[in-house]
Amino acid sequence: MKLNMISIEEIIKTKPHLEGSLKFYEKVLKFETAVHELPSDVSPSNAIPVGLDHVSYPPELVKPVFDRFTSFFDVPADMLAPLRDAMESSRIDLTRLPMNEVPSFALPYQENDLATLLYLIGRPYFRWVRKKFNLDNMFWQEGKCPVCNSVPALATIKEDEGRTLYCPFCGGQGRWKRIGCPHCQNEDGDKIEVNLVEGDEGFRVNFCKKCKAYLKTVNAGLLGDYTPDLLDIVSLPLDIIAQEKGYRRFSPNPLGLTVMA
Repeated sequence: MKLNMISIEEIIKTKPHLEGSLKFYEKVLKFETAVHELPSDVSPSNAIPVGLDHVSYPPELVKPVFDRFTSFFDVPADMLAPLRDAMESSRIDLTRLPMNEVPSFALPYQENDLATLLYLIGRPYFRWVRKKFNLDNMFWQEGKCPVCNSVPALATIKEDEGRTLYCPFCGGQGRWKRIGCPHCQNEDGDKIEVNLVEGDEGFRVNFCKKCKAYLKTVNAGLLGDYTPDLLDIVSLPLDIIAQEKGYRRFSPNPLGLTVMA
């Protein structure tokens, strides 16, 4: 499968330690494509109105989405039955996920597992919402995605320009200040530490000592070869380094994970 100029197979050849993560991401992409290709009478593009009257998939869309999810991820359908039933009865609000809120009622899953499941299942939903609103390249007020209120974990930067932040939920992007923490708005340079990564030119990590969040920042020139999702995955070792230092990632990577250390 080709993504921009570099394929997943080519990345695996140079970064074999990421093979498992990249192969899983292939499943994420195939699932997302399959949901987008649902027949027009059940497509979310028709079912989700601009006003966001639906905070999740409409009930009639839940079964087709779950059928594709269990197929691509090889998950037994009965294991996901409680979650599917909750979504069919409109008890799941996907729009709360970017704010790190998972359903408060009882479901037979660990909280982290539930958050990952909902993120992966909900990715096509958030991407349709993004298309409805079309707010790319705006300035992100308070450092949050204007579509779904997610905080970023990845940014790109050009020489002598501001940063571009990326939303892990809807895939949107927006402008942000060159200096400062988008999580807590801290602009005190003494409380922000920038670590360059030896042997990985073009990558660095910004640590905020005020809120203990980190932001991976990548040279924008790499977008000619990688998508933002792939940049997030190939820089996964930086997540491990940051989290071992006690810093937190507040939004999931394309695999639905926030904790890697």
